[in-house]
Amino acid sequence: MSESQTIRLAADLSFLHTDYMWRMPGSWVGYDYYSTSEFYEDIARIAQRGVMDMLFFGDTGGTPEDYGGNHEAGVKYGAKWPRHDMAPMIPLMAKAAPGVGFAITMSTTYHHPFYVARFFNALDHVTRGRIAWNAVTSAYKNEAANYGFDEMMEHDERYERAQEFLEVTGKLWGSVEPDALIADREQGIFADPTKVHRIDHRGRYFNVRGPLPALPSPQQKPVIIQAGLSGPGMDLAAKYADMQFSTRRTVASMKQHREALDKKLASFGRKPRDVGILWSIRIQVAESDTDAKQKERHYLESIRPEAGLVEMSAQYNVDFSKAKPGMRLADFADEVRAQKGNYGSFDELLKTTDPAVTVEEFGRRFLVDRILVAAGTPKTIVDKLEEMHFGSGANGGFILGRGYSAMDNIREFVEFVVPELQRRGLTKTKYAGPTLRENMCG
Repeated sequence: MSESQTIRLAADLSFLHTDYMWRMPGSWVGYDYYSTSEFYEDIARIAQRGVMDMLFFGDTGGTPEDYGGNHEAGVKYGAKWPRHDMAPMIPLMAKAAPGVGFAITMSTTYHHPFYVARFFNALDHVTRGRIAWNAVTSAYKNEAANYGFDEMMEHDERYERAQEFLEVTGKLWGSVEPDALIADREQGIFADPTKVHRIDHRGRYFNVRGPLPALPSPQQKPVIIQAGLSGPGMDLAAKYADMQFSTRRTVASMKQHREALDKKLASFGRKPRDVGILWSIRIQVAESDTDAKQKERHYLESIRPEAGLVEMSAQYNVDFSKAKPGMRLADFADEVRAQKGNYGSFDELLKTTDPAVTVEEFGRRFLVDRILVAAGTPKTIVDKLEEMHFGSGANGGFILGRGYSAMDNIREFVEFVVPELQRRGLTKTKYAGPTLRENMCG
């Protein structure tokens, strides 16, 4: 990654067809619900107008059964369900919007590195070098059950497997040299076999012969994204990632996280600019602070009182319906540990929330407060983005979390906020090159 301090821009489209968005005013109007690509193609075109770097699809392979111990609430209210495979949308979106990059999630716990290496090589070819892999270790019990596991693999072992997984995929992507293709029609020679190599990997989890039976793709390998916040997760990011996602909620905790990652990077012989951080943030364009608060209030009034707790249960892999009336969020930490929930990200809530707030109170506002927020006029929003970007080291950018509309949120950001970012010289006015790596990591 270069020394550029330009703000990178991405948007999280994960579960945009669910999570209460399906019933919000403006969402999916004029489009078939999920089943065809036009909705996502139009979002890609909007992102291109804003010279945004990447659109991201998070994923898990399970039906949430955390809240109440069954799938009733998730299915009934559309919270993290249904979970369609979004990979088929990417080639269509890439064709609709040249310049924009795309990230898809795939698990190192439930897939095989040969399949993943071949899959991303193909997507990198089809998108002409605009694909990224969000490498996850999958911390969800129901997903484990869907892949045939009676019990979820322990946290540290998942990361040990991920380390070897990324080592193997890297070897496979490098097993065919960039200049192996000859395509000499007169001589009848297609490729140079001396530049195609077996990897003969034999490890604890995988035995892979290689080589990858595919020509090198435009990026050679996808941009690697990692979001783990635990010690092993930070190690994985520091060794292999090009970008990291983070859900820190204050400038102080953002700066602390950046410093921790830089220290990890140094231990692997890498530099801070080798890995940028995309901070999750909710953007709400409004005519004033009062207007922003009115939009927030309207949204909260339109969803069920337990909506936040249902989503918290799915996100942290813990049943928040077990919280007793009046129980403080801080006191629920023991339950998160006992149920082997996703404590790393939950701990950030504890560090940045009033310790006296109850689980019920926080759950009520979780959908609007779970990540950083910048709301108000474009100037107000950009003032805050600029402060957070430079306050955290100016090394990465922001990934937009969902707002109150499945289409208008990103459209308003591009139409009203991006011009102010560009006017101040904080973001690009044109793409640096044809590949995602050039635009996001260059």
